[in-house]
Amino acid sequence: MRLSTVDELLDLLDGVVAAHQRGDRTCREAEDFWHRMLTGPDHPLNTTLPDEPLVDWSARGLLDGLRGARVLDVGCGAGRNAAWFAAQGAEVVGIDLASELLDTARPQMPPGVTLMSVDVLREELPAGPFDLVYDSGCFHHLAPHRRITYLERVLPLVAPGGFYGIVAFSQERQPSVDDKTMVVTGDTVGGTSFTLEDLEGIFGDHFDLLEARPVRDDHPEAFGADFLNAALFRSRE
Repeated sequence: MRLSTVDELLDLLDGVVAAHQRGDRTCREAEDFWHRMLTGPDHPLNTTLPDEPLVDWSARGLLDGLRGARVLDVGCGAGRNAAWFAAQGAEVVGIDLASELLDTARPQMPPGVTLMSVDVLREELPAGPFDLVYDSGCFHHLAPHRRITYLERVLPLVAPGGFYGIVAFSQERQPSVDDKTMVVTGDTVGGTSFTLEDLEGIFGDHFDLLEARPVRDDHPEAFGADFLNAALFRSRE
């Protein structure tokens, strides 16, 4: 076969990544991996606490208040951030690959939270628009070539004037290999790290940057880890 379309190129690179034992962590075959990972007793995300940036942004008024807002939580895991959003008065849709994890989490969720098992790259996404789209730990597990697909599918779900927030591995404190090495080998290792400038460069073409900073680990009622960066953007009206 000779390549003639972008989709064919992306499919070819998908095959390279899928062939590696540490390759594609975003497809249906990765469900069990994420369930084991996120329920491990020593995993830092086995917590009920919301992300530190969320608590901080809300307290500082950067999110314009969440009561009545419609929120999409991308890569929601067991729903810790989704539950926090609902406690602020938002209507929340949380999506994640790990069906079994979501089945366990649903009975614990407060009113206003809907959890759906969705492959963010390949399956139908919840209908937008959303006042806030929040990604805590999904984007940095995408193979480099599939960031294009993510941007095309997820970013249009943000309402005009709405917000996009992201938490991702920090290249400044937890360096990862370059994109070329990852694509050529198919080894996604433990994910891709991004500098604050990377995040501004990737999302700043679509939205206005409100803040980009390291995640802090000093909030007693929030989850924070020094190997993470956070950024908040606002969609142009």
